[in-house]
Amino acid sequence: MVKTHFYINNNDQKLCSIQIFSKFTLSKNRKRNKKKQISIGMKKIILSLAAVLAFTLSSDAQTRKGTVLLGAGSELSNNEWTTLAITPKVGYFVQDGVAIGALINFHSDNVDMNAYELNNDVAEIGVFGRYYVSNNLFTEISLSSMSSNAESWDTIAVYAPVFNENGVPVIDPNTLEQEIDLQEAPQVVDNSLKTLNFNLGLGYTIVWREHFAVEPFLNLTFMNGEEKSYNAENLTVESHDLKGTRFNLGVNFSLFF
Repeated sequence: MVKTHFYINNNDQKLCSIQIFSKFTLSKNRKRNKKKQISIGMKKIILSLAAVLAFTLSSDAQTRKGTVLLGAGSELSNNEWTTLAITPKVGYFVQDGVAIGALINFHSDNVDMNAYELNNDVAEIGVFGRYYVSNNLFTEISLSSMSSNAESWDTIAVYAPVFNENGVPVIDPNTLEQEIDLQEAPQVVDNSLKTLNFNLGLGYTIVWREHFAVEPFLNLTFMNGEEKSYNAENLTVESHDLKGTRFNLGVNFSLFF
């Protein structure tokens, strides 16, 4: 059997003890750093939650009697954000958590096509009432009348007097009157919509910096009106009644002061 002996002098012992002490100290520092990181992470989470709660905890100060509400919003209809649904509103809190106001929206633009001009107009006016069920949750009802006109350049089939190549009226020998025939002619077509809308809504006020709020909402609309629109198949403008309901999602942006 071969025996192997190891000898460690004093210097080596000091070196080993220093290395062991360094590893032990490094291990303790790592544990402390981990604890600090965990502590910092928890503080960030707590501060973030506190900030969110501060924004959404209560809108009590904004809904007190005497507060004025200014707002405008947009609705999500048919999977697209519709700009025509943006309607400014102004309201007044007659008592804590209860506001009444008016909806007013007028919009007009013209498109000049040299040979013709296309006009588009939207007008809406109505009243609304809002009641806060809790500090942030509210219900809202509104009644409004809306009319819109959107002109387009399309081919229309119309009955018109008949002329020959020289521009002379063609006379029907049986009636001795000028012949009238169905003809196709391009012209400005008026597409119009007139409705009376009753809305039931439910929303939530998320307050930001005291005076500004974002308000996601659900809205159910009961509609009754008339629509005139161009029919490309028979080249005519058709009129029909509109009755039904529509469900919308949307968001309001409001100012309280």
